[in-house]
Amino acid sequence: MEVLSLHDVTTVPFAYPHDRNPDALRAEIEKLMAHFGVGWEEVNRAGERLECIRRKIREIDRLTWDDNLVSGEENHYFQVASSDMNGSPDAFDAELDRFLLDVRHRTPYGDTVRLAYIGVPPIIDDLYTFLESQGARVVFNETQRQFSMPYGIPGLVERYLAYTYPYDIFFRLADIERELEKRRVDGVIHYVQSFCFRQIEDMIVRQTLSLPILTLEGDKPGPLDARSRIRIESFLELLGERI
Repeated sequence: MEVLSLHDVTTVPFAYPHDRNPDALRAEIEKLMAHFGVGWEEVNRAGERLECIRRKIREIDRLTWDDNLVSGEENHYFQVASSDMNGSPDAFDAELDRFLLDVRHRTPYGDTVRLAYIGVPPIIDDLYTFLESQGARVVFNETQRQFSMPYGIPGLVERYLAYTYPYDIFFRLADIERELEKRRVDGVIHYVQSFCFRQIEDMIVRQTLSLPILTLEGDKPGPLDARSRIRIESFLELLGERI
């Protein structure tokens, strides 16, 4: 914010309360509303419109892990895009309709290893493609799913209290553990970004989750490096022996 201000860019601070206090979160939301000159009626009307779109994203997520018709990368894309609806809710809604119409005609995936991807979305270009080339598929994208507000909660404050990403790792892990069991996951890939404080969370993740975990680290956009490919292959081989 300070650097942007130096270049005369207007910045609007917004902070999620660490203790998930609903009154504090409501106050932050209302400060943002005041900046844009809108009231609760307008905000709730916009929220209802976006919820119609999010329901379709939840269906794509279900088709990923339950019906096995959606790839891990497609799941990743639509859920990440839901963070801003690709800049145009109407165009994004139409894209979702086209995808849902097309995907119903697919043959279900026959992969042997079901993976969970937890952590920040990757900057590795070919991660999902490489995993599927090795007979594995991501059926749970943790943070990306959170961007889609997956619980269908009507109240705006309550919706953002349930949004796990801004809060502590233990709140996130409670959601992760539920989804790992529901989606019948065999192993977990924990992606961490270089020089990010969330690397510290890997220690807690490993002490909490009972499934095998592979930690991948990214530092810049691009394809998987040779070392990461070898580590993934070894991890998938280990999982294949356990199934």
